[in-house]
Amino acid sequence: MNAVYANADFQNIILTVLALVVILVMIWCIYTFIRAIIMFVFSHNKEENKKKWWNSIRFMIIGVILTIFLLFLVPLALRLMNVPKYDVYTPVNVFGRAGDLINWLFNLGNVIKESQQNSELKWQFYQNTNSSTTESPAPIVNDTYTL
Repeated sequence: MNAVYANADFQNIILTVLALVVILVMIWCIYTFIRAIIMFVFSHNKEENKKKWWNSIRFMIIGVILTIFLLFLVPLALRLMNVPKYDVYTPVNVFGRAGDLINWLFNLGNVIKESQQNSELKWQFYQNTNSSTTESPAPIVNDTYTL
């Protein structure tokens, strides 16, 4: 259980929150881009649909620029507030933590595989490896009853 709390200090929590913001913005950008492509394909040369498509792309670009601006602004704001270890919150560290979170999400599929392997290893510890006695021991029967 100590491994769970090993990285639970304030700096890692803030880095994780900033990384989650970056991941959510990336997901939002992908969704907006796919939505804009679909709106472009089905626009049928209507001006109002083209405006919606162009606005989607514009807001996606503005969102990315604001997120990058936020990532560079956070360390400066923390330095001005005299927060210790403000240099931990650099964009490189935030993107590194975002990469770690994404890798963790994609490795969740291996949890079942690892648990099965762990169960097999535990079972081998308890399994009877003596192949000469394949019969189970006879039950003990007590024929005498006393009251």
